[in-house]
Amino acid sequence: MTEPLSFKEQWEAKKLLKKSKKKARNNAMKEHGMTKSEATSAVKKAVGRIASNKPATRSAGRGR
Repeated sequence: MTEPLSFKEQWEAKKLLKKSKKKARNNAMKEHGMTKSEATSAVKKAVGRIASNKPATRSAGRGR
């Protein structure tokens, strides 16, 4: 069983997440030509997919 995070660890984790989201948003804006709101929603969806821990869905090809 894991121990709960201390306040400092929580603060550092939130800071790191915020920084990485900002970097990903700016990267999406530069490389993919998105607007700020489009890039923000794309990053938010990506983080949600990572955090959900669900297995990737497979396409429904050839009845499998």
